[in-house]
Amino acid sequence: MSSTTIRLAVVDDHILFRKGLRALISGFPGMEVLFEAGDGQELLERLDQGVIPDVILMDLQMPVLDGLQTVRLLRAQYPQVRSIIISMHDEPELIDSLRAEGAHGYLLKNASPEEVRGAIHSVIDNRPNSDSSRFLLTTTF
Repeated sequence: MSSTTIRLAVVDDHILFRKGLRALISGFPGMEVLFEAGDGQELLERLDQGVIPDVILMDLQMPVLDGLQTVRLLRAQYPQVRSIIISMHDEPELIDSLRAEGAHGYLLKNASPEEVRGAIHSVIDNRPNSDSSRFLLTTTF
């Protein structure tokens, strides 16, 4: 892992969750949240303006453009950006689908702060998290 700051975006349609996640990440050394978005379309508009984070933490279920649709578009348009989906759902079929579509990580919304930090570092370092039972998907495609 390099000593440069990891730049992130937080995408979730629930403002309170988004603000809380931003506050959490801002407390991690070496990490900076560049912006927040309420859905995938708003995220893509920000990316098209040239504000490109290293990692996007994104809710799965959002209006307008959900996490799965957004991952597909990110894979095609911004393949250098790492994406971690955050959801309350833990069905293996869903996780497999997200992996197949290009997501780099998957966290449950009840993850601990340490799991969030570890997931971000894992997708940046391009390596699986050592505790794969708790961080469900960290493989890079």
